[in-house]
Amino acid sequence: MQYLKTLLAVSAMVFSMLSAPVLADKLDTRYLNHKGIEIISTEPGEIDGYVRAVTNQGIFYVSEDGKRLISGSVFDITKPGYENLTEKGNGAVRKEMLTDFVDDMIVYKADDEKYKVTVFTDTTCGYCQRLHENLDSYLSAGITVQYLAFPRGGLDSKGGQELQAVWCADDKKAAISAFKDEESYRGNSSCNNPVEAHYALGKSFGVTGTPAIILPDGRLIPGAVPARRLLSELRK
Repeated sequence: MQYLKTLLAVSAMVFSMLSAPVLADKLDTRYLNHKGIEIISTEPGEIDGYVRAVTNQGIFYVSEDGKRLISGSVFDITKPGYENLTEKGNGAVRKEMLTDFVDDMIVYKADDEKYKVTVFTDTTCGYCQRLHENLDSYLSAGITVQYLAFPRGGLDSKGGQELQAVWCADDKKAAISAFKDEESYRGNSSCNNPVEAHYALGKSFGVTGTPAIILPDGRLIPGAVPARRLLSELRK
């Protein structure tokens, strides 16, 4: 729970740094809370009368009276092409919030590092296993891969127990590789580990499945994106 408390404290601090925030306690959150949506922090958004709200279920636009919620993207169409203002703003939020979790990550560093990506992963996810099997292709492309835990079925699921055992292990790389290769591994899952905080962080980012890749600028790309395609995204 200490990690979860840290997450909530850091997110509030981050938003105070990014802008003059609209404080969550100024919103009428009755309707949101009734739907199980809890506000972590807010800041001005791109829609008049709405704020950008980081919640326990993702990032949304919420009306200032708390009665309406918008899930979607706002585009600036005054310039050549379409600029996704929502993803740009959300990316800045994710980028800042990730800084408090750097020491929790399982890192596979590229020898000739050009980029770092953070991947929310689940040991029981087939696409996560495929990405892990192909780690060398990312490392060879100069892409460092940093893992955070996201048990799709919750903390008490098989994946949740395995991920907790991974982050409790002395050799986390050996543990996560064993689970992803579906090999036998005995580990302790009852230590003080950060998996609950990772899971809460991922949900606040809008992660719903794994793998979910966070680029250096905070953009979120779902799925096991091949190294060549990921490199193309990173160069944008």
